[in-house]
Amino acid sequence: MGAGRDAADAGAGAAGAREDAAAARLGERLHAARTRLRLTLDGVAQRSGLSRSFLSRLEAGDANPTLRTLERVAEAVQTPLSVLLGGAPGAARPAGPPSASSAVVHRPRRAPRAWPPGEGRTFPLTPVGARRFEAVLAEGTPAHHAFPTAHPGEELCVVLAGRVAAEVGGERFELEAGEALHYDAGVAHRLAALGPDGRYLLVVAGPAASAAASRRP
Repeated sequence: MGAGRDAADAGAGAAGAREDAAAARLGERLHAARTRLRLTLDGVAQRSGLSRSFLSRLEAGDANPTLRTLERVAEAVQTPLSVLLGGAPGAARPAGPPSASSAVVHRPRRAPRAWPPGEGRTFPLTPVGARRFEAVLAEGTPAHHAFPTAHPGEELCVVLAGRVAAEVGGERFELEAGEALHYDAGVAHRLAALGPDGRYLLVVAGPAASAAASRRP
């Protein structure tokens, strides 16, 4: 009994350490995305509808966000959810069937608009908590996926307009409209639009977003 309890305690301690590390990575990525857009915590709070104190705790790794909350934060800092939640390359995929909420989801057309200098926009096309894959439409400037990340699964980047720079494992690619790049998302990678007209579709299979967020209630 004592040995079994000790093993259980050790396992719980290891799981807690992994959760703390994941929370710290989330906070670091949120801070990086926010500062890249020159946004204050108050600015992110205004965009997301969340409180400044909650966002401060999220950056510090002390908050307990839901998937819906994380999507609001990702939209506010113009960063795909899978990038914001990108974990270590060896992170495990959660078991179980897809969420029932992902059965049928309609994303209405977004009205076009001009983005301020240094800013862009991401549009999630799949529902929060989708387990098989995540699809994001990114348009605008290099603000979307411009810092290196790595997470379980694969990614497919399809350039729809303009030009996009991609780095995967230290190798650089410059893609034009009509070109695509498919790679192992467990290798450090990043994407950056090379101008305000850059637009690309990013499909993440893995699933990175669900794996990273499933640890929090």
